[in-house]
This record gives sequence, C-alpha cells and structure tokens, in this order.
Amino acid sequence: MKVAGRQMGFLLLGVMSIVLGMAPTASGQTVLSITNANCGLSCGIVPPNTVIGTVSMNLNASGSVTVTVALNPGFTFIVPDGNDVNFDLGSANSGNVSVTNFFSSTSGAPGTYTNPLVFSSLNGGTNVGSGFGPMNVTLFHIQDIYKPQQPLQYITFTLSLNNGQFDLQNLANALWAFHLGNCPQPAKGCNATTTGFVGTSTPTTVPEPGSATLAIFGLGLLFAGSFVRRRFSRSAPA
Repeated sequence: MKVAGRQMGFLLLGVMSIVLGMAPTASGQTVLSITNANCGLSCGIVPPNTVIGTVSMNLNASGSVTVTVALNPGFTFIVPDGNDVNFDLGSANSGNVSVTNFFSSTSGAPGTYTNPLVFSSLNGGTNVGSGFGPMNVTLFHIQDIYKPQQPLQYITFTLSLNNGQFDLQNLANALWAFHLGNCPQPAKGCNATTTGFVGTSTPTTVPEPGSATLAIFGLGLLFAGSFVRRRFSRSAPA
C-alpha cells in the first residue's frame, strides 16, 4: 500500500507539473541603457559614454508594450522645452500607435507612478539630430498635468498598435532618444542651458520567455512516464 501511495504521489506531482507547464508563459522584458555616447549633452560636463538612465520595455500578453524610463540622479526631462520622447519600435508610427497609462513618479519605486502626464502632439519623422537622424514616433512636450513646470525623472506609459501587436524582436531592435538636461537638483528646478539628445544602447537583457515552464513541463513528463513504466512492469505476467 505504501508503494502504491508513493507511486500515486509521483503521478499527481507529474500531472501538476504538466498543468503548470501548459500555463501561459510570462511576458518578456528588454532593458536598454540610455547613454551619452554621442555627447548629445555637453561633453565638458557629461563625459562621453556616461550611462544616464534606463529604458525598460515589458511585452504584455495583449501585444502592447509597457515602457518605463528611469533617469539617474542629476538628469531630467527639461520643462517646458525639450521634454520629448522619440522612438523606433517595430512598425509603430504616429498614425498607428496609441499611448495610454501615462504617469510619472518622484522616486521610481513600484506603485508610485501616479502623477498623470500628457503630451501636446504625436509626431512622426522628427529629426532629433546628434547622430540619430529622424525617428518614427515622437511624444512631444510631455508634462505633468498638475505641475507643468515640474522636471520629470521617472515616467511610464503603454504603447499599443491599432492594428497588430508588438513582439520580442521589436523590443530587441528598438531605438530611443530623449531630449534631456543635466539637473543636479530636479526638485528645485533646472538650468536648461546644458541639454541635448541622448539615445539607447543595445539591449542589456532579453530573457527568452517560456524556458522555465518548458523545464517544468519536461519534469512532469518524466514523473508521469516513470509511473506508467512501473505500473506496467508490476502488472506484466512473469
């Protein structure tokens, strides 16, 4: 009886592993570094190749992408001028992409992106200069609804294609450029004289989705197969 109970336990474990393995996989995330490689900001103040912040892109199950831009201390989107977001992402252009869930945070901590943001226009083909050339989409003149003059350091928004979906390859090939400024004390305002466009590097993390669930699925098959073999070997005639 104990052996049979143990085998039944193995079978249940195997079935549970298979069920977990068949569950939807986690969405993929790509993280890019925002660098000053082209000296878009004054090289005398911000040395070349300085990492200024990160752009995190999370591919949602719906095919939309949640983007979070986090700038390092001392840098900010300058308002009311120069605060724009430019990107090339898959087939997105100013006529087929929607922007929702647009918020900012003062700390970048999870759950603190609660300040609503707006932008004045969604443009296409903006030549940002500084070696980047024209970009497919520009969110022009982003600002806090309630504090239009507040410099922005942490922002998040969701991008959706009106007809289609983004995929992980789009994220891996994405390019972003921002008009930023050197701002030692963002809470006290900024001197906008030291500004420039800065862009993203190649992806630093592109996890392959589903690898963990595939391992669980395979483990479940091994448990189930082992149980079936034992049952047949015990019931086979001598």
